[in-house]
Amino acid sequence: MAMAKIYGDWEGSYNELPHWMNAVQYFCSGTIVKYQAHHQVVDGMEDPSRIILDRIFWAFKPCIEGFGYCKPILQVDETFLTEKYTGTLLIASSQDGNRRVFPVAFAIVEGETKEAWEWFFYNLKTYVTPQQKLCIISDRGTILLAALRSELAGWSSVDSVYCIRHVASNFHKEFRDSDLKDKVVEMVDATTVRANVEFLASKNQRAGAWLDQIPKEKWTQAYDEGRRYDHMTTNLAECINGVLKGSRALPITALVRATYYRLNEWFNEHRNEACNMIMAGHVYCEELTKVIKENQRKSTCQLVRNFSRETGVSEVEVISRSGGRQVRLYIVKLADNWCDCGEFQSLRLPCSHAIATCASLNLDCSQFISTIYRLDNLQKVYGHQFQPLGNEEYWPPYSGPTFIPNPVRRRKRSGRPKTSRIHNEMDEVEVEQVKKCGWCRTEGHNRKTCPLRSRELGESSRQHS
Repeated sequence: MAMAKIYGDWEGSYNELPHWMNAVQYFCSGTIVKYQAHHQVVDGMEDPSRIILDRIFWAFKPCIEGFGYCKPILQVDETFLTEKYTGTLLIASSQDGNRRVFPVAFAIVEGETKEAWEWFFYNLKTYVTPQQKLCIISDRGTILLAALRSELAGWSSVDSVYCIRHVASNFHKEFRDSDLKDKVVEMVDATTVRANVEFLASKNQRAGAWLDQIPKEKWTQAYDEGRRYDHMTTNLAECINGVLKGSRALPITALVRATYYRLNEWFNEHRNEACNMIMAGHVYCEELTKVIKENQRKSTCQLVRNFSRETGVSEVEVISRSGGRQVRLYIVKLADNWCDCGEFQSLRLPCSHAIATCASLNLDCSQFISTIYRLDNLQKVYGHQFQPLGNEEYWPPYSGPTFIPNPVRRRKRSGRPKTSRIHNEMDEVEVEQVKKCGWCRTEGHNRKTCPLRSRELGESSRQHS
């Protein structure tokens, strides 16, 4: 009863949804909304006044615009709705240059069916992500993959790869061997996958054959050619679940409204963060800076033999840190943004071997860093702003259909469903060792004493107060 007073009742929420979405499309022009519905049948005849909403797909204009400046990857996942009516929330997300999750599109459908996924992929491709050479990361679910490859979805030529944790989970379910499962996960970053598969087959021939049936370019970095920017799992979409935590139990309009206002906060936070870091003199995203500093540190202990200055071909000798005189050789090709280690082409930024080669040739290694990692590009990711909707009396008139929920999808109560997701290793976060300002992400001061924030808020106003 209390929830109904705050968010409205479930049935009325379906009626309200198209009115609210119409206002969003008016004030936030360019927002995409697609419905699929059918007439309710009463006494064997269709009732034109009662339209049952089956599916809704939506993508806000700021998300559509911002995706063009993100990494060209998409991750798709689903989560079930709770409370009065059953259903599934489908989510497509990407990643910005600072390794932050970026929401792209949503849909509410009847469940994880091939038809529902086809409809989702069709709308995603047609109205939101027409870009070529996108990489979709998903689990190996047969229904999802079949939908992705269908003609209706329009993604037949897309590069689709698998989440390594789903691959490892399926492997463990098949063979019940934790040690072999860990070996599979290790193969993701290995440069000699074939040797590792042969080693695994020597331990368990059937396991080696099982793994050999999966195309290596679908789950390993060595054969990935940098399509997925080193992102091996679907935990981006799962992060969105965290952003929308609690919303899955709301009536449908309240749920969709929550995506609008929470993403507005998300955009404001990261837009301001990028602006403040630029004002503080930073050029690249924080995560990129960490990686480059570490690679520069490693490069100082490497021996470079140059073969061609014109193409930047070199051989880099690295002595093993495990002791002894074990030496590993890496071939670097700067002109191709390529290194034997795979990191250069995978992350689109110079690895330690490429940095060592640049130093030997007196070249600036920053020219080999993808523009995706620049803060001015991050500003473009979050540059398109959400708009306030105001009171309903100022909304544009709506003359389209109104909806009712599908009575078949009404949940049969047998106890209150749990709404908290079980946390796993994907929820672990790295603890930051060095304290940085929460305003401009610079070391040496905090948010309260930040000189940039003081100037922005206006110290003079305090002096005259």
